[in-house]
Amino acid sequence: MGLNDKIKELLDDFNEKLVTDTRESLQTKLDERASSKGGNFKGKSRLWASVAAPPAIYNKGLIIAKLTMNGYWAAVNDGRTETKKSGDGSLRKNLEKWIQTRGIKVEISKRKELQTKTLKNKKIRKSFKKLTREKAIEQMAYGMAQNIHKNGIKPTHFFDEVLNDGRIAKLKEDLTELVKTEFTIEIRKEIKK
Repeated sequence: MGLNDKIKELLDDFNEKLVTDTRESLQTKLDERASSKGGNFKGKSRLWASVAAPPAIYNKGLIIAKLTMNGYWAAVNDGRTETKKSGDGSLRKNLEKWIQTRGIKVEISKRKELQTKTLKNKKIRKSFKKLTREKAIEQMAYGMAQNIHKNGIKPTHFFDEVLNDGRIAKLKEDLTELVKTEFTIEIRKEIKK
């Protein structure tokens, strides 16, 4: 086994453990957050499912190892402070999309339900129902956005704790021992907006 293969194997093992530990940390933090609010978080989140590490690349003395996850990981990890102004509406729009993709049930007011039942034409009733559901989603997203603007989101530090547990120093030692050369490890947090 050549040196490049040994380095690649070491990095792949590191990445595999990093993915496992990041997922564990995220799940623990989400469970703690849910139980502190009286809820019970069951299952795995989409963020948990998105945590992945493609195989490491070693090319011309440069080693590239990546850990990828959904773009909102930074908001979950670092939290979000309350805001002074209401914002540009992007949070509310994102929450509307989130409510729709998660299939969260929104309640339509009793008055609207009664109005829907009184309509005779099936097509009109269907379109009216759709309009009221969309309005209910908007209202739910608005309320959630107001809460986030007012109270913020508490950070979980699920990734920071995994990254700062000494594994980077251990990786540096292992690579130095393997190659017999000093290494510099640079960590970049890229957040796509």
